[in-house]
Amino acid sequence: MPIAGFSVNVLLGVWLDDLRLPLKQAMQLIAPLRPEAVGIDAFTAEISPRALAQTARRDLAQFIRSRGPSLAALRVDVGGRRLSDPQHLDVNLSRIREALELASDLGAAHLVVAAGYVPAADDKENASARATLTEAARTLVNLASVARTRVCWLGGQEPPEVLAAFLNGVDSSSMLEVDLNPGAYMMRGLDPLKALNALSSRVALARAVDHFRGGSEAPFGTGDVRWSEILIGLSTLNRPAQIAVLASSTLDGDRAQALANTYKRILSLRKNPVG
Repeated sequence: MPIAGFSVNVLLGVWLDDLRLPLKQAMQLIAPLRPEAVGIDAFTAEISPRALAQTARRDLAQFIRSRGPSLAALRVDVGGRRLSDPQHLDVNLSRIREALELASDLGAAHLVVAAGYVPAADDKENASARATLTEAARTLVNLASVARTRVCWLGGQEPPEVLAAFLNGVDSSSMLEVDLNPGAYMMRGLDPLKALNALSSRVALARAVDHFRGGSEAPFGTGDVRWSEILIGLSTLNRPAQIAVLASSTLDGDRAQALANTYKRILSLRKNPVG
């Protein structure tokens, strides 16, 4: 639970793999920040579903718990055209199924899936990709219905209204949740607050990264994302569990300092969003 702030609905943490360090070293490095949650990549050489036997999974879960932060999420990206590629869909879904089992074994609350760009319903040129994504989404719904770990669709590539309509069309039971990436929307010239409103019934995670409007990633707090308003908006959502906001960065340079700055800033904004 957050120890202070304007809302206990928002949990703050860090995507560990953005540090580009082995997991235990990354955990030690961020320990002074006392993050409330962490996220890790499920497809690294160190943490691979096919490389970790049950004993190793138990040891890893115990190690993470012993350090204090909750494990908010594992994330997976199968690469290429992701889940819009019909030729590799079965293989990619199999990898995601294995990652979901790993996430459950580690006690992760969510598995974030980078599924790929969702074309609009009237986009005839990309109808095949949308049909493949529809098949993939329905499979993810079935997986989510029996898993202890929730499945999150990574949002930010397509207009939020398109993603909302797509998910509502394939998932009337709201089994699939959304990892909101305000920076990605800003990069595409879209309003992150409107994205939050459009996807509010499904948002379970948010990626704390800043971007210039229509441009590149920015050091947190120097870009155009109005993060104080995003945090206020997240705090008002009527969700069954706390929403994890995880600091992230792909900037060159000192990633540890960049992530520390981001975490400290969102912590400050949670305490005083108008400050």
